[in-house]
Amino acid sequence: MSTTDIRVHSGIGIDLNTHALLFLSLTSDSIFKVGVGINYWDDPKGLIQILTDDIVYDYVDYFFIINGRYKGRRDAPVNHPNYLSDLMGIYDKLIVTNMDDYTQIEKRNMYWKHAGTSSMDYMIVCDSDEYIKIKPDTLNCLLQTIQDRPEQCYPVEQRMEGVMTMTRPRLFKAPFDFGHVESDKDNTISHGSLYNGDGVEIINQQYEWFKDHPKCQINSENQAGVPGIELYHDKTYRTRERVIADRVYYDENPNR
Repeated sequence: MSTTDIRVHSGIGIDLNTHALLFLSLTSDSIFKVGVGINYWDDPKGLIQILTDDIVYDYVDYFFIINGRYKGRRDAPVNHPNYLSDLMGIYDKLIVTNMDDYTQIEKRNMYWKHAGTSSMDYMIVCDSDEYIKIKPDTLNCLLQTIQDRPEQCYPVEQRMEGVMTMTRPRLFKAPFDFGHVESDKDNTISHGSLYNGDGVEIINQQYEWFKDHPKCQINSENQAGVPGIELYHDKTYRTRERVIADRVYYDENPNR
């Protein structure tokens, strides 16, 4: 275990058993191979926000960054393209695939491919305008528990501060034998579904979690996503022009 993992309090005034549990909690590495799939383009500050959380970075084995502007999108990048290369020189857990002028589902399917070839046990999907918070010991227990469940998709609580709190399908379990398929309906988001080779839809499996865990209403203070992990949606680091360009692209490409 790396020395950077040691984050212990002095222990003054803390029962020794409590102190031992606290130390274990704060130094827990993942007991599984965990990857993060990031669909990325021209958002280095958002990516930095993900990578500079030491607890998340130490816990995750690889960050699979699929870099590139979507097919049919023509707005110019706001940031210098070398930013991503600079980050690769700093963070050795980054696996970057450049896919400029590909569709969204083609890009997203690439991180599922990487997850399989890199023998990940679990994958977290986190876009570059989001960031992750985890409690390693709690997440370890959760991953151990769901090893015995048949479902491959699990709901994660996502917060957009001051706007919305809800659960999203963002935690996935091996084998990564599924992918996004282009919808034949013009107004359907293609990356909202995942199908395996037998035609089984994977994302709907997240609802099995709610059969033995309470599902709360959107914006409820007591969400029922899996314990140990939360996502936060944050466009703080994107310029107003970039946010508008995103919206224009989404409106013009509903089947994405």
